Amino acid sequence: MKKGSTAAVSAPFRVVAPNRVDLAGGTLDIYPLYLLLGDAMTVNAAISIRSIVEIRPLGRGSVKLRSENFDVSVAAADTHGILPGEKLGLITRALRHFPAVSGLEIVVWNEAPVGSGIGASSALLVALMAAMGRVTGMRSSWEKTALAAMEIEASHLKGLAGRQDHIAALRGGIQGIRFLPGRLDACRLPTGGGPGRMLQAYGILANSGISHHSSDVNWRMIRGAIEGNAAVLRKFHGIAAVARDAWEAVSAADPDALAKAVSAEWKIRRTLAEEVSPRKVEALLSDRRFRRLVSGAKLCGAGNGGMLFGILRDPADRAEAESVLRAAGMSVMPFRLFGGVRFEELCT
Repeated sequence: MKKGSTAAVSAPFRVVAPNRVDLAGGTLDIYPLYLLLGDAMTVNAAISIRSIVEIRPLGRGSVKLRSENFDVSVAAADTHGILPGEKLGLITRALRHFPAVSGLEIVVWNEAPVGSGIGASSALLVALMAAMGRVTGMRSSWEKTALAAMEIEASHLKGLAGRQDHIAALRGGIQGIRFLPGRLDACRLPTGGGPGRMLQAYGILANSGISHHSSDVNWRMIRGAIEGNAAVLRKFHGIAAVARDAWEAVSAADPDALAKAVSAEWKIRRTLAEEVSPRKVEALLSDRRFRRLVSGAKLCGAGNGGMLFGILRDPADRAEAESVLRAAGMSVMPFRLFGGVRFEELCT
């Protein structure tokens, strides 16, 4: 497709990408930390909280872009003509990864709250890249797409960006991702198998109501490792070991072993930087009622706020556990697993 050409969009379509919950090993997916450790692994699960991009044909030779979450709309002659704004910067950078096209309307939104810590912006980026790949014919393997998405995000943030969010959005299911020099080894468990059924039965998710800022927290965590701080490196090696335990536990559909790994991961992570575990979260995790019902829990992503994920001791106690979460000022979210990025045709 030539630069500035009209997109071949004859019918509207939608791309849906799942967000993710990291069970263990978050932050280890960030370059160059995984190279410093040599044994880094991240375990995550794609969930039914989604990021969505809709593409519709536009009769005249122009482009319209709308963010539903931010209630922002812009127009330009083509996709390269949209000026990067504070709220659309990541989207405009992703559009520039593809040839400039016109004749389409792009609408984007996340179902997750801002600052949720479940990779919503990364999943939206993946959904947009999949959509533009279809529009322009510039499609890539999931490995190349995940790498490009990570670098686009790092360029936008002017800082650190991990890789697990994009992989979860692209492939879905439950994944154990090992980061190796020059390549990664991503093993995927489907949503409908024994591990998936176990995780959906025992998993619980709630929004803490505290918006987190992952780049700041991640940098405070990683800086010590880059500078060779032995104590920090020991902690990250501990998280890597727990992530391997978590992968073995979820692969074996063992909720008790998984809960133990989730708790162990959080016990280490909360010591890596100040404010990783807000007082509101600390109070909940030490609450006797919560501990009686939930055997392991942690904040998603880097911590500092966002979503809280936990493993129930008994799925029959879900309603009671949700009541405790609401009493603590948290919003209970659905916890259902999801496949990878998908295309949906829309009615005209």
